[in-house]
Amino acid sequence: MRLNKDHKKSHIIGKLKVPYSLNEPFFRRKKWVDEHDTKKLEEYATGFFVMFLRNIERRKVLYSSPNPDDDHKNPDTYVHLDGKLDGIQIVQLTLNNHLTNFNQTKRLCEDISRFITNEYKPPIKINIQIYPPWETERPPKFSTKMRKKVAKEIAATMEKNIQILKEKKEYLNFELDRKIFGKVADSFNLYPIPSSYHSTFFGDNNVYIDYEFDAIQISEEDIISACNKIYSDKNGGNSEILLIWGDKNHFMGTESLIIDNLKQRFQTTTFKSVYFLAFHNLLDVQERIYNCEKII
Repeated sequence: MRLNKDHKKSHIIGKLKVPYSLNEPFFRRKKWVDEHDTKKLEEYATGFFVMFLRNIERRKVLYSSPNPDDDHKNPDTYVHLDGKLDGIQIVQLTLNNHLTNFNQTKRLCEDISRFITNEYKPPIKINIQIYPPWETERPPKFSTKMRKKVAKEIAATMEKNIQILKEKKEYLNFELDRKIFGKVADSFNLYPIPSSYHSTFFGDNNVYIDYEFDAIQISEEDIISACNKIYSDKNGGNSEILLIWGDKNHFMGTESLIIDNLKQRFQTTTFKSVYFLAFHNLLDVQERIYNCEKII
C-alpha cells in the first residue's frame, strides 16, 4: 500500500484482501430478502427480535402483528410484550457513503473486466490488481477511453503470458508506461485463481479486477453519519420500541463500533427501548444466525 499524505478520514477497516475463497463473495450471492421488500424485511426482523426477547431477555411475548397504518412515524409492527401491546418502529441502518463508494468501485472494475474480455478471454480465472500512482479515498477520474486503453494493454499482456499463468501459478508483475497511464495507474499484476475457488474481486468471464484504492473502506465518520441520520429521522416516533437492523455483509466487522455510536447518540430519546439487530441477508446461509443488542 502507498502512503496517502492527503488522507483525512479515520479508516476502520478496508476491503477484504483475501484474493479468492471457496465461497462466492457476498456481492455475487443471492439475497435472502429483497431489501426493497419492506414488509417482508419487517416481518423477518420482527421474528428475530421476538426470538431475542423470549430466549435472551426471557420476556413474555404472546404474539406480534403488522400495523396496517404504519405511515410516517407510526409503528411498523406490534408486539404483545409482558402483558401489554408495544409498537415497534423498524429501520435499516445503511452506511451510505461507504455503499456509494463501493458501488462506484464495483462499476469501474466491472467495466475494465468487460473491456479486457472484449479483447481476450482467458481459459482460466485470473485476478488482476491495478495500482494507481497514489492512494485516494475516491476513484481517480478514469474516462471510458482510458479504461479501454488500460484494458487493451492488460489483455495483450495476459494473452502473451497465459502459458506461464497456467503452468506456474504465480504472481506476474508489470509496469505501465507512465507517460500514457501515469494519472490512473502505474503497474498491475496477474495471478491465476485455483480452479475450485472463486475470486473476491469484481468482474466476470474469468477476469476479476481489484483497482487498488481506499474507496470502499469504512470510516468512523461513515458510522457517525449513519447513526445521526437514524436518530434525526426516527426520534420522536409514536412507538415504544425502535428496532434498527442491518446486513452484516455491509458492515464488514464494524458492528461493535456501530453499537457504541448508537448508544452515545440515543442517550436521550423518546423511545422506551432501542435495539440493534444484524444478520447475513444471503439466501445460501445454512444456519440463519442473528445478533441483537439492547442500545438503551
